[in-house]
Amino acid sequence: MRRGFGADEPDEEKKRMMIQYALWFLLISAVLFVVVGAWVAVYFYLVPYLNRPDGRARITGQCGDTMEISLKFQDGRVIRTAHGTDGCVYSLNCVSSAATLAQGKTPDEILHIEPDIICRSVGGLPENQMHCARLAAETLQTALHDYMMRQKGESP
Repeated sequence: MRRGFGADEPDEEKKRMMIQYALWFLLISAVLFVVVGAWVAVYFYLVPYLNRPDGRARITGQCGDTMEISLKFQDGRVIRTAHGTDGCVYSLNCVSSAATLAQGKTPDEILHIEPDIICRSVGGLPENQMHCARLAAETLQTALHDYMMRQKGESP
């Protein structure tokens, strides 16, 4: 029941507030969409990928993290690497470091890249995360082994 002038003002106020909430929701959704879109674009731009690598390895450790390293050789040296992991930040740092350490090296030099070298190159690791450096070194050595087997003409 309406009584007098302006009796439906609370309804108008509710409508205005609902429109404001809807506009804020749309604005926040649009900003979130742009941020996520930018993150995905940067991720795909920064994560290296190699077509037809000369050596490749993908290993899942006991912790459940999977690391992947691909190597491209030219004149007996690594000219490009690609790496990835689905693990924690320690895994990402270690696999990235292992791939970076392999660049420009010969297979014999890559054989000397061990977990302690990877650990030092990332600035140290907590003792309970040393398995990340071991997994990165194992993945690198397996990628090198894959390359060597391909050079011999054997399938890995």
